[in-house]
Amino acid sequence: MNSGYGGSGSVDEETSNSRKGRKPTYRHSIQQIQHLEAFFKECPKPDENQRLQLGRELALDPNQIKSWFQNKRTQMKAHHERADNSTLRSENERMLCENLAMKEVLDNIICPTCAGPRLGDEARQRNLLKLRMENALLKEEVIDSSFLL
Repeated sequence: MNSGYGGSGSVDEETSNSRKGRKPTYRHSIQQIQHLEAFFKECPKPDENQRLQLGRELALDPNQIKSWFQNKRTQMKAHHERADNSTLRSENERMLCENLAMKEVLDNIICPTCAGPRLGDEARQRNLLKLRMENALLKEEVIDSSFLL
C-alpha cells in the first residue's frame, strides 16, 4: 500500500519519472473501474459522502475518486461533442449537395419568352439597357417623322 492510497494499482514509473516533484500516478484495477463506471451511470456527480463511501469500498482516496469522476465527465463531454460535430458535418454535407443541385436547376432554367437559356443578372441588365436605348431612338424617330408630316 503506497502513500496512503490503498492498493489502487501500481505506480506508472515512466510517468512518475517525467514528473519530478509531483505525486506518483496510480492505475486503478479493472474491478475498481467497473465499480466506478457503474456508479457513474447512476450518479455522474457524487457528493462528498458518496465519494468517501466509494473510497472505502474501493480502497481509494476520496481525492482519487473526485479526480476520476472529473476526468470521466470531461471524457464524456468530449465524446458527445465529437458525436455532435459528426452529425453536424454530415448535415452540412447533405445541405451542400442540396444547394448545388438547386443551383444547377436554376442555371438550366429556360426563358419562357424565347425558349432559350435564362440570362444571368448582368446579361439581363445589359439587355434591359440596350432595349431602353433602342426605345429612346425609336421615340426620337417617331417624333422626327411626325414633324415631317
